[in-house]
Amino acid sequence: MKRSAGTVVAVVALLQAAAAVGGLTMRRRLRDLALDDEAHRVRLVRLARSVNKIIDEYLGTRSVVMFADEVRISELGQRLLVDMGHPRLLVQSSAATDARLANGLVVYLQPADKAQRRDGRSADYDTVLGRLPSSDHSRHMVLLEGSQRPGDRVDLHRIQMLFEAFWHHQLVDVAVLVPVSTGSIRVYSFNPYTGSRCDGAGPPIMVNVWSSTTDTFVRPDKVFGLDNKLKDLHKCPLKCLGIHRPPVSTVVQTEKGFKLSGSGLRIINFIQEYMNFTGIVTMAVGHSGVHFVSETALSDNDSSPIGVKVKHRKVDLAFGRFTRIFDSESDVEFIKEDQMECFTWGLPSGIGHDPTLWINYVAEFSLVTWILIIMSIILAFGVVVTLSQLTSKLKRPAATISWSPLFILFYTYGTFLGAPIKVTPKSCALQVFLSNWLLYSLVVTSAYQAYLGSLITIPQTTPEINDQHTLLKTDLNLVGRQDMYYLINSSAGSSNDFKELVDRYQILPPEDFGHFIQRILLKKDTAVLASKRELIFYAQRYKTIFNDSRHLHVLPTCTIESYSSTFMLRRGSPFRHRISTIMSRLSETGIMQQWDRENLREEQVHNIVFTEDTILSMSQSFGAFVVLFFGLFLGFCAFIGEIIVYLINKFCIRHAKQIVFIN
Repeated sequence: MKRSAGTVVAVVALLQAAAAVGGLTMRRRLRDLALDDEAHRVRLVRLARSVNKIIDEYLGTRSVVMFADEVRISELGQRLLVDMGHPRLLVQSSAATDARLANGLVVYLQPADKAQRRDGRSADYDTVLGRLPSSDHSRHMVLLEGSQRPGDRVDLHRIQMLFEAFWHHQLVDVAVLVPVSTGSIRVYSFNPYTGSRCDGAGPPIMVNVWSSTTDTFVRPDKVFGLDNKLKDLHKCPLKCLGIHRPPVSTVVQTEKGFKLSGSGLRIINFIQEYMNFTGIVTMAVGHSGVHFVSETALSDNDSSPIGVKVKHRKVDLAFGRFTRIFDSESDVEFIKEDQMECFTWGLPSGIGHDPTLWINYVAEFSLVTWILIIMSIILAFGVVVTLSQLTSKLKRPAATISWSPLFILFYTYGTFLGAPIKVTPKSCALQVFLSNWLLYSLVVTSAYQAYLGSLITIPQTTPEINDQHTLLKTDLNLVGRQDMYYLINSSAGSSNDFKELVDRYQILPPEDFGHFIQRILLKKDTAVLASKRELIFYAQRYKTIFNDSRHLHVLPTCTIESYSSTFMLRRGSPFRHRISTIMSRLSETGIMQQWDRENLREEQVHNIVFTEDTILSMSQSFGAFVVLFFGLFLGFCAFIGEIIVYLINKFCIRHAKQIVFIN
């Protein structure tokens, strides 16, 4: 717009000069100026069309984002908006914090006279980039405006300073478009990690050229994309923080110093080899506040939480076991939250109440199964009584047993227990039903007798507490970490158990958690709320220390559950997509789960109850009841058959008597 206004002014001035002088030279100058203006307009339209096609190719599902204050003073920017057919968003540079910029293709219009700082970086862009929401999904395209004449060189230093400004905020998916005098567009990018340089933009790399004649790129190389830039880090160092979160990552002290182990270390070593970087591993312990191991401490050695260190880029990534409810921080994100972390109680083993004597005789079957067994005896009693009475009415007393209700009750109960009874029914219906009844009784009584035999041959398990409600009835001290208290306190209104838990909860001092577990096993007066994985780890550890004489019992039910992740990165980190892809492949192939199993080994922990005692439920006794009711059905069918045969015989006898009387 500014150029068009200037052209009009120049034309008016020249007309006045031509009118005044009336010379041929002025008319030629006027014609040349008009031709230059037309050529500029054609060039601008062609350039806008080429840029829009490049945007079409790499936009994907994103929206185009442009800054209103740049478009207002740029002819190219205004032409782009007119010709663009995609959703676009105009924002002010001061409003660059809009969350929609995190998933957009941001187009910057860089004029030739853009102000720069002393270090060469664009002063305006440095401020804008600092306001952008953190994201590794956004793409950034810088258009260098200004006409180039034949023979002019591209200002590579200026482009490098632009890349330095973007890399200062760890933005990698950036391309600079430079129109040249031939009508083509050169596309420059940068690689922060090369064989000769680490953590720096470096000289610009011309990755492709857009041809104005064919309206395509001359090479198949991609302009945008993080994978190619971060596929190989060329042994460059990355700061990694290994936090003590057993059993995933464990900091142990040996004769030679401190050592880090666990499945988390295996994963970080695998990623280090796969991405070809050198991990500078720092070890630390703690939850709400971390404390570094002296041999590997960072330079500042502050005790801020892990999320704060990652957010402020004091470390590139942290690994261990992190949960969203306890480790979440603004501008940090977790990689591959595919496992559920269970927080439950760990308490001394064997402090539960012994069950009463009679419990041993009824604990074999579930309540539903016992009800069905009792109902089956009553049903069998009723069936035998009914069939006996009806059979006797058919005038076949020799085929029946005595149908005295007291005798039939004794007969039914005796056959259920397998007692020898000499009375054998001769009725076909009773024989069919009782044959299935005896098979049903054999299955049920055999299972019950086997259970009673196990009470003598197998030692009785130590009585344990297996739920939080029972735990609250004890006099144990209920303790845990400070961050756990904040969560429980926020849930105090959800149930009476949580209210009582908040009143009795005591916050642990910041000391070694392992020593506190040892105190629990020695004094047996405390229960601690912590991660189930961590409790199992210390249960394994102290099982050996106490020579299998003292054990930590872990409640099978979870008090709190949360998704967990092995890695924590700063939001918008360029390594997030690459690490997430590697973690997905490790998880899909089962390698990560195998490493966790090898590290945890839950089956080797003595006296840790993960499930309730096994009892025969309805699903396990279903077959026996099928036999019983199938026998009832067959007995009923046999009884109906007997009635039919009886009626047929009676009819035949009457018919035979009538024939004899007539003769």
